[in-house]
Amino acid sequence: MDRTRALLVCLVLISLIAIGFVSATEATTFPVPVQTVQPPANLSIAVQVDQMGSSITATFRGGFGQNLLKSLQITVISPDGSSQTKNLGWATGDSVTFTGTGCGEQVTGNAVYMDGTEYPFLNEVLPSVPGICSADYAPVVDPCEEIAASPYLKPDPIQEIPANKSVAIQANVDVRTINVEFRGGFGQNIIKSLKVTRYAPDGTTETKDLGNKVGSTVSFLASNNCMERIGADVAFMDGTQYHFYDQVLHISRAY
Repeated sequence: MDRTRALLVCLVLISLIAIGFVSATEATTFPVPVQTVQPPANLSIAVQVDQMGSSITATFRGGFGQNLLKSLQITVISPDGSSQTKNLGWATGDSVTFTGTGCGEQVTGNAVYMDGTEYPFLNEVLPSVPGICSADYAPVVDPCEEIAASPYLKPDPIQEIPANKSVAIQANVDVRTINVEFRGGFGQNIIKSLKVTRYAPDGTTETKDLGNKVGSTVSFLASNNCMERIGADVAFMDGTQYHFYDQVLHISRAY
């Protein structure tokens, strides 16, 4: 009887050790694997993530799906496995701030819409901050770091269009597809040409003509899972030309 009891105790202890080992192994996985899924163009939203020292701020920047949201959560995960989650408002300019470690936090975002659909739309690993992160910490290598350093992703200066000839476009990412839509403006009816160019990190480019009717759209397939640059040039019937849009877009990616 004592031998049976001792055997059972040993088996329980072995099981607890095994469970603890598995849990510890899982807890140290960083970045946390996340498969991002971008909302379709009609539900698009934009969240800007900024880092200042150990302070991390997520700001809502609008989108077509802005008024259809039910909830919007931002989570910051530190390399040690600890995490913080906050609800972000969806009025343009709403923001939430987290205190991180400066050692390369992972920032994820999850959007739930009124119809019940849910999109894990955000997954970014922030760079380690020298002087904030402890010197003996080995920061996680961001798989997009090399691509982000490409000189071809550096935006060119924007030329301001006079108010009486204003033109507006909107660029959104739907998984690996970049959609650029014409949104109107006072200069809509005097446009001679409107060209949108995709700049890949390797220096290749692709240019398409965008129509000047509100809702006209051109689409590009991203060349990678990290980021692409979109630029736009408009020429008016009076001969004036403007490079009025130039932004780097983050493409859906998984770790």
